[in-house]
Amino acid sequence: MTSLVDAIVAKYGPGDDESFDFIAVPRRRRESTSSENDVLILPPALVLDDEGINSIGDIKKLKEMCGSITELDLTKNLLTDWKDILCLIDCMPRIKFLNLCANFLDNDSWPDDMDLAAFSELQHLILNNTGVSWDVTHNFLSLCPSLTEIHLSLNEHEDISLPDPFQTYPTVKKIHMSKNKIKDWSVLHKVGRLFPNVEHFVNIESDLENLRSQNEEENNMEEIFSKMKSLSLTQTKLHDWKDFEMLRQCPALVDLKVLGIPFLEEIEEKSRRQQLISRLPNIQCLNGTPISECEREDAERAFIRLYMNSEDKPDRYYELESVYGRLDPLAEVDMSVNTTLDLVLEIPFQEREERVEVNTTQKVKDLMKTVSNIVGIPASKFRLCSRVIFQGQLLDMQIMSKYPNKYLWTYKMTPEDVLVCELKSTPPASNARIVFAGESTVGEKMSTCT
Repeated sequence: MTSLVDAIVAKYGPGDDESFDFIAVPRRRRESTSSENDVLILPPALVLDDEGINSIGDIKKLKEMCGSITELDLTKNLLTDWKDILCLIDCMPRIKFLNLCANFLDNDSWPDDMDLAAFSELQHLILNNTGVSWDVTHNFLSLCPSLTEIHLSLNEHEDISLPDPFQTYPTVKKIHMSKNKIKDWSVLHKVGRLFPNVEHFVNIESDLENLRSQNEEENNMEEIFSKMKSLSLTQTKLHDWKDFEMLRQCPALVDLKVLGIPFLEEIEEKSRRQQLISRLPNIQCLNGTPISECEREDAERAFIRLYMNSEDKPDRYYELESVYGRLDPLAEVDMSVNTTLDLVLEIPFQEREERVEVNTTQKVKDLMKTVSNIVGIPASKFRLCSRVIFQGQLLDMQIMSKYPNKYLWTYKMTPEDVLVCELKSTPPASNARIVFAGESTVGEKMSTCT
């Protein structure tokens, strides 16, 4: 274990490392208590994570060394006393960023008799996994008139207490409260009351079960979260579409993340996104992906068709029907690929024909083995061709055996096509040609046209 002062000297004391943008500390011999302070230089941002720091140390030294520090990261240390925290901030009048994550602070250690000036420069505060209570949070926030972002995740909060007398924190724009135990909107809505200008709210991996309260005043999202632009509720326990529809009331909300919610995960991915888009016309970016005008129209039309035959239609259905009118059901089109064809095989040199079942997932060489068994001669002694037939008319004659490793499905064969087995000792049939790798077949062109 060590003090903050000792940890700073140990890490940033005189050495050969010149990788930082250092700030020189001016020499003040009359006030200096150590020759170390006359030469110590520090970067504007100090990173002292997991250094075993459990106290502040010499406060006078700290003030001399850290007057120009703007950022301090004390993640995963051993600080427990709020008096030490307040003292170190007071020693760093320019500090803008403070990370106290994973220091288990004793809420009972908050000093009621400590006379402190406001921490007017502090803007970004991280109190994740510190065990900080809301009462202490209110005490701290009252000292931070310029704070814009606060992190309160992993603090096992089940409730949110309000300060007495009640006050708000209008400068805060970003709040992170992930992995808490708050279940009900009747509690969570207090975030909007305390931080009326919040624009970005992250509440992921929490126990939240609803976005509605039995008290109608608590459901007035238009007023409570009037400035909120982005909201993340990923991996919460919401379970009703009506909860999501409450978010339509937020006048500024355009960015929403709702991944990993069991209720939604039961719905097929495309339909899930379409339903969210349709129910929330104010959202412009869903789960990190912008929503285009075309995607929104497709989603809303799909939403109408999804509920058109349902007896329990959501209110949004009637809103969209008034825009698009009554839609016809989409025709059911079988888009599955037929991988088996029953084709005629002509064998001119034996003056006969056979019917052969062709698996289009196989290659030409596999079909040639089948034909070889039928005609009784090795595949090396014959050509395999295909007559491309469309509506009874011969369109083309392709020499398939030229490319034995080509997949049969690439020929786009139809049941009208005819296979032809010719001896190599005879000239190719008239009109026969080689279909080169990557070249479109006539059958493919016709299927495209139709």
